[in-house]
Amino acid sequence: MKKIAKLMTLALAVITLASCEDVPSPFGTVTPPKTQGESSTVEPAGDGTATNPFNIAAAIAKCKEIGSTESTEKYYVKGVVVNAGAADATYGNASFYMADEEDTSSKFYAFQVLGSDGKKMTAGYAINVGDVVVIYGPIYNYKGNTPETAGKGAAYIVTINGKRTDEGSSTPTGEYGTKDAPLTVAKALEVINGLEPAGSVSPAYVKGKISKVQSFNDKYKSITYYISDDGSDANALQVYSGKGLDGADFTAQTDLQVGWTVVVTGELKKYVNSSTGATTPEINQSSTIVSIDKTTGGNTTPDEGETKKVSVAEFLAASESTSDWYQLTGTVTHLEDGTYNNSTKYGNFDLVDETGSIYVYGVVTEKGGAKGQFADLMAAKGIKDGCKITIIGNRGSYKETAQVVNAYFVSVEAGSGDGGSSTGASSYSMDFKTNGIGSWTLTDKTKPSDIDAIWKYNSKYGMVATAYVNSTNYASESWIISPKFDLSGATKATLTLHHAINFFTSVDVAKTEVLIKVSTDGTNWTNLTLTGWPEKLGWTFFDSTADFSSYAGKKDVQIAFVYTSTAEKAGTWEIEKVTIE
Repeated sequence: MKKIAKLMTLALAVITLASCEDVPSPFGTVTPPKTQGESSTVEPAGDGTATNPFNIAAAIAKCKEIGSTESTEKYYVKGVVVNAGAADATYGNASFYMADEEDTSSKFYAFQVLGSDGKKMTAGYAINVGDVVVIYGPIYNYKGNTPETAGKGAAYIVTINGKRTDEGSSTPTGEYGTKDAPLTVAKALEVINGLEPAGSVSPAYVKGKISKVQSFNDKYKSITYYISDDGSDANALQVYSGKGLDGADFTAQTDLQVGWTVVVTGELKKYVNSSTGATTPEINQSSTIVSIDKTTGGNTTPDEGETKKVSVAEFLAASESTSDWYQLTGTVTHLEDGTYNNSTKYGNFDLVDETGSIYVYGVVTEKGGAKGQFADLMAAKGIKDGCKITIIGNRGSYKETAQVVNAYFVSVEAGSGDGGSSTGASSYSMDFKTNGIGSWTLTDKTKPSDIDAIWKYNSKYGMVATAYVNSTNYASESWIISPKFDLSGATKATLTLHHAINFFTSVDVAKTEVLIKVSTDGTNWTNLTLTGWPEKLGWTFFDSTADFSSYAGKKDVQIAFVYTSTAEKAGTWEIEKVTIE
């Protein structure tokens, strides 16, 4: 441990690790700091073989020689770890930086490496500062400035401190708790407080009661929450961007509930805010839950007769609880104006009655129903701003502000506001930028094997389609298709599409290669004629419209966005939002 602490201090002097705002994806594209691979004071040594591995200086020199394309040949590289890493629960790989012990200013990135013989490491397997590691695999100079291994398990760890990864973690077993004998939160905080700033230890197991569920990261499907020994906010430990049971993805913030008792495994860290210098004790990103006891808290849906019908004012005056259920009726506001992120996906909005207003944090489709399907409920029931809706939920809060949590849909009043009528719904909308693909389905009619996906979600641009991959154009055809929606309450309608087009042969060609189709039976599809095209290609978003009146008054309507390309030219289509009203 003294060696680890000493090298940890040395490493902290030369490297700034990712802040808690940066959540790496196990197999995602990672762009390490551009300062990696600086000139070393250590002479290159080794020939990259098993008997004479490259030292870090030699590995960096070889990467610069190879360039930005992954090497076809594999090499052995040996160095000392300068930042802690742990095996990802899902992929069994880890990422960390290595350096020559004589000069830690020049670093080599071991990116997404597997365990010995290319096997997955067990979840939480620790790679600690000061460990001497030998890795083997293809290498290159990523984007011309970062010497590293090829990712996605192309390289693997040969040994750590002379031992294979299947011989056990380099951290003594049980030093920071075990699954059956986890640390208390108080003990975990004591360990973290004894670390140097930005220091970390792993693997650790900590047991605590959830005191706060802070936020859900939709991109990484993780939740940031707090645990303490007694469930209070005092002496709580942050679990930053953690995963679910056995590393499973979360689907919404409500997947965890205050009062539940969990055992979490991951890396204990004293996080340092790079702007303020303030430290935060935490269980670092990508931790996993190994057990959950839901009998100590959380919500269970009520039996009939157990709910209390209350006004908003009465709800605001009620005590915070996940066992008391309240029925509220009010007018929906701020659902469709982008005020709340993922509002139409999860059902986030303000509920207003004559006594006041309350924020509703998510509504599932029915008692015990699915999360993230509120857009379908909107389409089926005609829910929109101005509707009078009835829901049942618990009294919760966020940052001391009251809100409805764990809510489920009961009914919407016909004819209320603009959102419903006795004859059905009158509009439909989907914000891809906010909700991703949601309940739409993706169908590839023609997809080359060299392309992972033609349609992809981008949080900045919405749904993006392209068959231009790795500097190559591919012929393709790919559809994304809406769920069925109801326009039986409409007498006329216009479709408005907010989108961008680029890299097609021309705007006129784009009109034939990006299509909107409509169907009422899911089998027969008709092209819509869009107007409002720009004069030239580019990344500027614009609105196109189409007359949708032929489908007003009908149920089970579906639309599809169809992208096509050729082997000579594959453009890019970005769709942010579609509205029919």
